[in-house]
Amino acid sequence: MDFKRSFRAMALLMMGVASFTACEDDDDELTPSSNGNVVYVINEGSMDNNNASVSSIDLTDGSSYYFQFAAANGRNLGDTGQDAIRYGGKIYIAVSGSNTIEVVDGKSLASVKTIKPETGKPGNPRSLAAADGKVYVSLYDGYVAKIDTATLAIVDSIAVGPNPEEITIANGNLYVTVSDGLNWSAGYDNGKYVSKIGLDSFKVASKINVLVNPTEITSDKAGNVFVISMGNYGDIPATVQKIDKNDSVTVVGRATLMACYENTLYTVNAPYGAPAIEFVSYNTATGVKESDAFITGSADQIPTNPHSISVNPKNGNIFIGSYLTAADYLSNGYVYEYANGAFKARYNAGVGPRKFVY
Repeated sequence: MDFKRSFRAMALLMMGVASFTACEDDDDELTPSSNGNVVYVINEGSMDNNNASVSSIDLTDGSSYYFQFAAANGRNLGDTGQDAIRYGGKIYIAVSGSNTIEVVDGKSLASVKTIKPETGKPGNPRSLAAADGKVYVSLYDGYVAKIDTATLAIVDSIAVGPNPEEITIANGNLYVTVSDGLNWSAGYDNGKYVSKIGLDSFKVASKINVLVNPTEITSDKAGNVFVISMGNYGDIPATVQKIDKNDSVTVVGRATLMACYENTLYTVNAPYGAPAIEFVSYNTATGVKESDAFITGSADQIPTNPHSISVNPKNGNIFIGSYLTAADYLSNGYVYEYANGAFKARYNAGVGPRKFVY
C-alpha cells in the first residue's frame, strides 16, 4: 500500500472534504457507449468514500461518460477500485476497500456476480491476472486466491507474504510483489521479494529478492518480468528491476509507474515533490533505454499528476491517467491518449483513473 497516498487521503477526509469538484467540461450523462471501440476506465475513488467508478471513452467520437457501472446496475461499484481485466467475455474488477471482486458482462457491464473472499477475513483484493480458465487475485492480507471462471467461486488460496500487491503471469508462473506495505514504521522490513508460484502446482516455487517495497509488476511476451520497488518514499527511490527466466535481477532505471507493450517498457517517474516528471522507455530484451521522452506535446498536453499508464493492445496507443491537481484524491481526473508518442486527446474521467480495460 502507498502509505503516503493513503495518509493524505485520510487527512483530507478527516478535514471534512467529502465531495469532489468536477472538471469544467465534464460530461455527467449516464448513457452507456454502444460503439465497440470503447475503453473502460476503473476510477479508484477516495478511500472510505464508496466512490470507485467505471467511466468509458468512445474512441470513435472522443466522448466520455461517467458512472457506467452505476448506470448498468443501479448501485455504486464500491470503495477503492484497484484493478480490472477482461477475460472470457467478462470483466473482473478488484474493489479493495469493499473486499469484493465484481464480475460484470464484458459489453453491458451488468453484474454477473460479486465474489467475496472468505467470510471474516479482510482480503482486500488488489491485482488480477488470468490463464487457463482461472483468474488469480492478490489479497492484501497475505494471500493469492484462485477463481474458477466456470463457477465464479474461489477454489484455492496460498500464503505469499505480508501485503502482496500486483501480480503477473509469465513462464508458466505467477509472480506477486510482496510489499509489507503496512509495516512502514519498520521500513517495510519484510517486503523485499517477489513470490513465484507455479501455475500447475499452485505452490510457491521461489522467493526472488528485490529492492524494498515492491509494488508494481508486469511482463512481456518473451517472459521478461519487470518490478517497481517503491523504496521508502525518502532516501531510497522507486526503482525498476528486471527478473529473467533464471530469477536473476538487474536494475533498469527509476520509475513510479510502468506499462509493457511488445518489446518496449514505458515508465513514468513522478515521485512526490519531484521538480519534473520523466517519461522514459526501455527495450525489454536488453534493458537499454530507447527514449528519454516517449510522449510529446504542449504543456497542457502532458499530465502533471500521473496516476496510471496503460497501452492499448489493439494499436499501441498510450493512455495515462492523471489527477487534476497534486493527487488530491477527491477531484475528477483526466485520461491522456498518445499515438506514436504524439498527443491525441484528453478525456474526462472519475476520481483517480487507475486501470484501463480495452
